[in-house]
Amino acid sequence: MNQSSQTQTTTPMPDTINKPTSFMIPVTTEVSIQRVSDLLCSAFEGGSNYWYMIEEAIKPINFNNSDEGTTEENCIRHLDYPINEGGAIIISDIEDEDDEEPTKYTLNLSTIESGLQIMAQDYASHFHDFMQGDDDASTGDVFLQCCLFGEVVFG
Repeated sequence: MNQSSQTQTTTPMPDTINKPTSFMIPVTTEVSIQRVSDLLCSAFEGGSNYWYMIEEAIKPINFNNSDEGTTEENCIRHLDYPINEGGAIIISDIEDEDDEEPTKYTLNLSTIESGLQIMAQDYASHFHDFMQGDDDASTGDVFLQCCLFGEVVFG
């Protein structure tokens, strides 16, 4: 058999098999309580007005995470309660017309931390805007939805 009639099979070199096209790098970012409070303000006083209703406010154990001198008498409940230990805001979705009794969601330190993580992973452009100080009512709305629903449901 001559060489010209032989069929040669080329086997890929090991370094070209399953070559990664990107890298996943977990990054830890510190976010101040004050920035979270600012973002909640953007949501509650603008971005999310079309879908939420505060059903209940649960008083925190203390106001350690609020501005110095904050007390029960001078706090802003929808901003100060959820950022302090034991405090929460119970929120319903007024757009939810399926149920007789609307579903209620809790906003507290735990759901805020989860919401930040979800926003960083799944809504990177909004998280970037937030971290750069370029956030607005829309960014606040995305954040609040991430905290309560684990995703953006509206908008």
